[in-house]
This record gives sequence, structure tokens and C-alpha cells, in this order.
Amino acid sequence: NILLLFILSAIWGSAFIAIKISLEYFSPASVASYRLISASLFLLIFYLIGQYKTSLTRYDLTMLVFIGITGNFLPFYLISWSEQHIQSSTAGILMSVGPILTLILSHFFTKDDRFTISKFISIFIGFIGVLFIFEIDSLFNVNSSNSIQFLSKFLIIISALGYMVSNILAYNTLKHIDSFSITFFATFFGAIASLPFLIISEIAKPSIINIESVFPILYLGLFPTALAFQLRYHITKTSGPVFLSYVAYLIPIFAVIWGFLLLSEKINYSSIIGIILILFGIYTGRKTQ
Repeated sequence: NILLLFILSAIWGSAFIAIKISLEYFSPASVASYRLISASLFLLIFYLIGQYKTSLTRYDLTMLVFIGITGNFLPFYLISWSEQHIQSSTAGILMSVGPILTLILSHFFTKDDRFTISKFISIFIGFIGVLFIFEIDSLFNVNSSNSIQFLSKFLIIISALGYMVSNILAYNTLKHIDSFSITFFATFFGAIASLPFLIISEIAKPSIINIESVFPILYLGLFPTALAFQLRYHITKTSGPVFLSYVAYLIPIFAVIWGFLLLSEKINYSSIIGIILILFGIYTGRKTQ
């Protein structure tokens, strides 16, 4: 699973680049929706080939719908919207708050991972790191020029929260369902939930459909969504949501590498300090467990 974690991190790290490119042709809602629709079609093919026969209760369906919205459509839309105003690498760096959020959520949603002073210290260190990524001076000087960037960064954190909540729910409530079925149905329900937003978005701002625009969408659907989410739920089921949250150690690194190589993006010193503090906070919290 460690190897799978590295593969997942590289794939997810590349998603921020593909989103940035897609936004040149599609609105944020369209990017999120087309990504989910294409992923659903890919997964449906393999679901039929594999002759899966998943028995779902009403409770299972409810949880899968909720996971599809909070762990798929909502983060996809928020990240796409935010990348209109911030660098793709910055979005990837902010996803590193995932384990910090997991430290907090695990206290309320698990029986054997309670809150301690050492965890509070680790969360505080991570919080200081987040402030550096937000650029501390902008917190005390919010104006029209930087407020949209501030909001965009905040929404990325909300996206990370959506991922962590859905991972914990899948781990706690859907252990009896195989990881591929979870991936397929969560993605499918996320795609269904996105359709009204897609229609409204296409009416307001029609997408530019050509070979150049379709390629990044198909890439998002096949790799960072269909394949990556299969890895995500497999790792969650076999090693737990806490282990999966370690992916946040690596996503920022790959996001920075892809952003630098493909989009010539630059990372400022405050972001570097921020990610170091966040990772140190995560390390402190895990070391005391």
C-alpha cells in the first residue's frame, strides 16, 4: 500500500494541472461534472466486464449518495472554482491540511483515537503552517484584490474536509462492500448530483468543445478520478482512513513538481514554510500515537 500511496499521490498531484488547463475551455461546474460523467462511464465499463453484483440496502445507497456529493462533486467543484484565482500548485499544497483535519475528526468518529495535548500541539503547528500559505499579511489586510484569493484558499480546505469526511464514512459504514463498487456508485451518484449545475452552467456559459479541451477532461475522468478513487477506497478499506491521509504528505510535492514543469508556476517562501510546518505538525501528531 505504500507503493500505491505514492502512485495515488502522483496522479492526484497531476489533477490540479489538468483542472487548470480545463478551465481555459470549461466553467468550474462543467469541469467537475464532465470529470465525474467521464469517470462514471469508464467505471461502468469495468463494472460490467467484471460482472459485479452489488447488493445495496437503503442505508448503503444513502451513504453512497452522501459520499458521492461530499467526497466527489463538492470538492471537484470547489477546487475547480478556486483554481481560477490561485496557482494549481497552491491548491495542491493546501490539500496537505488533510491529515490535520483527520486528527480532529478521528476524535469524534473513532473509539480508539481520542484527543490529547500532543495532538493539540500538532494541530496548532499545522494551523500556523496554513496561515503562512494564506500569507499572514493578507489576513490583516483583506481588500478587493486579495479577498478572492483568500476565499479560494479557504474553499480548498473545505474540499480537503470533504475528502476526509467521506473517507471516514466509507471506512466506518461500508466495510461490507468491495472498494470498486464503492468507487463506481459514489462516482455515479456524484455525477448525477452534478447534472443540474452542469445544465445551468452550460446555458450561462457554453463550453468550448474540441480535441484540446476534451483531452484534459478525459484525463481527469480516467486517472485522477476513476483510477485514483479506486486506489483511494482500496487503501481506505485495507489500511484505514488515517493511513490514506498520509497521501497529503506527497500530493503537495507532486503538485509543485507538475506545476513547475508544465505551467512554469513559482512557489513563494511563505508557502514553503507553511508546508514544512504542516508536515511537521502531522509528524508530531502521528509520532505520539
